[in-house]
Amino acid sequence: MGSVEIPEVARLLIATSIDSVPELEAILLLREHRDHEWTVEETGQRLYVSRTLAAHILDVLARRGFFMENAGAYRYVPATPEIGSAVDVLASAYASNLRDVTFLIHSKPSAAVRQFAEAFRIRKDK
Repeated sequence: MGSVEIPEVARLLIATSIDSVPELEAILLLREHRDHEWTVEETGQRLYVSRTLAAHILDVLARRGFFMENAGAYRYVPATPEIGSAVDVLASAYASNLRDVTFLIHSKPSAAVRQFAEAFRIRKDK
């Protein structure tokens, strides 16, 4: 598709931790302004999403280890150096190959579909 291949670490981050383009945009926004504490209202305005969606995105991404939350304000503080490095690679890939990165995100099964499939996965008793 694009002229620049999406690195595997970026593909893996999308596969495991990013379910939508607004989630990716939130990560990149807070990463770019990492010293700023972002409220739900500010984030929603900058991402052009509702307050409700912004609150959901910030909460989900904080639980996934991208942000730190303090009294309703969020900052980009990756939980591990690996997450930070993967986000750096993904940010570069997104800047140079926006179309393919967004296509990769949109082609993922939804979280609901993944949860439904997980219910039917056969497991060995431990």
